[in-house]
Amino acid sequence: MSQSNALVVDTSASIRNYIREILHQELGFNEIHEVKDADNAFRILKSGHPIDWIFSSWEMPGLSTHDLLRIARNSPNSRHTHFVLMSANEDPVAREIAIREGAADYLCKPFVPRHLIHMVHRLTGLEERRGTERLKVTLPCEINIGFDSFHSYGAELADISISGCRMKTSQIKPGSGHIGDYATITLLPEKSAPFPVQAKIRRVEFNQSCTDPLRNTEVAVEFMDVTPPLRERLESFVDSCKEKSAAKWRNQMGAH
Repeated sequence: MSQSNALVVDTSASIRNYIREILHQELGFNEIHEVKDADNAFRILKSGHPIDWIFSSWEMPGLSTHDLLRIARNSPNSRHTHFVLMSANEDPVAREIAIREGAADYLCKPFVPRHLIHMVHRLTGLEERRGTERLKVTLPCEINIGFDSFHSYGAELADISISGCRMKTSQIKPGSGHIGDYATITLLPEKSAPFPVQAKIRRVEFNQSCTDPLRNTEVAVEFMDVTPPLRERLESFVDSCKEKSAAKWRNQMGAH
């Protein structure tokens, strides 16, 4: 997210500074604008400056946040901007109303950095999963999946993107690997050191017709907490898989 631009709208300078530090230091945002009310936010949007994210307090004087959200959704430069509303109101009804009116999500104040970081990663992941197809791995690529120090399995990568992967492994023992569980996926690049990625299990399927006991279970995972440096390593790993696939295709064409 090193190229992301954000607009932070809040009457409190300390809250604006707090959010700016999280976005810049933890998430690698490139450019962050800060304003104290929706009127000034409207001027920035009207200027045509590209904004990828808006973090706006619900309670502000002047132009209402509701109007700011409507303007953002109707502006060509911010129609697809992630609009996150922030409020001290923890009422779930308020969150439902915000989402229904076009907000990407709703964040209750006060919040700790990991709440904001997780939200940004989750919303970014949703966007990536909608727009990115996973790369099918055409050559054997070994990885590891571990649930704790006692449950770790070798696996063969089936497909991968920067948002998740699918693998084939041996039958997972009872007590580990349920849907919703967290796991550590260790990717094993050929020309660099292995690196771990935290993930969440989204699907586990046992293939009764598979006669290979080391590949009879398919596990699909979603990558979690992908920081900018980790994203770069994932992109490099995916690119290396693409190069292997292209080389295999060239070899097959040459054989003919």
